[in-house]
Amino acid sequence: MPRQAEPPGSAGTASIAGFTDIRYMVFTHPEAVRTMLKEAYAEETADCYEVQPDGTRVYNYLAVSGGGSDGAFGAGLLNGWTKVGGRPKFKVVTGVSTGALIAPFAFLGSKYDETLKKAYTTVDQSRVFVVHSLLSILWQESLTDTAPLREMVASFIDDKVLADIAIEHAKGRRLLVASTNLDAEEPVVWDLGAIASSNAKNKLQLFRSILVASAAIPAVFPPVMFEVEVDGKKYDEMHVDGGVFFQSFSIGSIIDLPSTIKNAHPEYTGKFTQRLYVIRNGRITPDPKQVERGLSSIAVRAIGSMFKVSGINDLWRLYLSTIHDEIEFRYIAIPLEYEGTTEQQFNEAEMINQYKYGEKLASQGIPWMTTPPGYAIK
Repeated sequence: MPRQAEPPGSAGTASIAGFTDIRYMVFTHPEAVRTMLKEAYAEETADCYEVQPDGTRVYNYLAVSGGGSDGAFGAGLLNGWTKVGGRPKFKVVTGVSTGALIAPFAFLGSKYDETLKKAYTTVDQSRVFVVHSLLSILWQESLTDTAPLREMVASFIDDKVLADIAIEHAKGRRLLVASTNLDAEEPVVWDLGAIASSNAKNKLQLFRSILVASAAIPAVFPPVMFEVEVDGKKYDEMHVDGGVFFQSFSIGSIIDLPSTIKNAHPEYTGKFTQRLYVIRNGRITPDPKQVERGLSSIAVRAIGSMFKVSGINDLWRLYLSTIHDEIEFRYIAIPLEYEGTTEQQFNEAEMINQYKYGEKLASQGIPWMTTPPGYAIK
């Protein structure tokens, strides 16, 4: 299919017309995101942290992982957390893939719980994608058309949502999601709060496109093309699922958070605590089953296993970053005891069951785990 791809190696200088400081190439240009984060702490209001009775400031962070329709579990967990009480306001919320679709509502808090519930309990495959015919696939870039997904995202993300995000962004809170620049072979972290706060006329369209891009499973869903400028010339960038690089991410691996916080508030001499909560929308334990001999069954099982292991590896990476930054590490995944009714993605009945299970789990007190799978203290 025809395109005008940006020159190799130019992604770091490419810009989207009308916007500045809204996205970061965290592998090759880490200083830019570090600067953004330092400003977020320096400019923050008291809404960015909790204050305990002894005066200790508590910074809470949330990372919501990918996982396709398993995101219904995370949605139910968040809403159940609201009902039982104690769900914090997060300084930073990050999301990848289905986690990127959850992240705006997790960031905005309980007033959007009903919207989040609707987004994950009134969905089936027909509201996400349409499968191309076998013949037409020869001229396509994916197996499906995600026009229904774009329509669904548009129905939940409107000007009011962006206005509310902009208010929280001004307080120093940050909402970040990741997609993959396939041309650059690098993840891109988008600052959705900065986009929501901009004066650009097309900010709503861009915001929605980023969410779809973050969830664009390569070859299954079509990529999202972003028009960019390099040295005054227009090109396009091809973006797909952020899960190509990681299932979940946080900010601790790119900046020294304790030093950043202390430098941002030299007048504060009290204690501060940091907590990272990770919602893994999927399992982290083996799920033995007989695999039929056949291309489809083998491919589905192998790819599913790779995504599961990728999620486990991310938990290890995040855990190691919390040790460095003196952050309390807490995560939850779909427990082995949960028995699904089908392996079909975006099955409405199964998503409702997962939502209810996550909600119930939260109501009983979320059994947060504090060390990654397989970790053994000697």
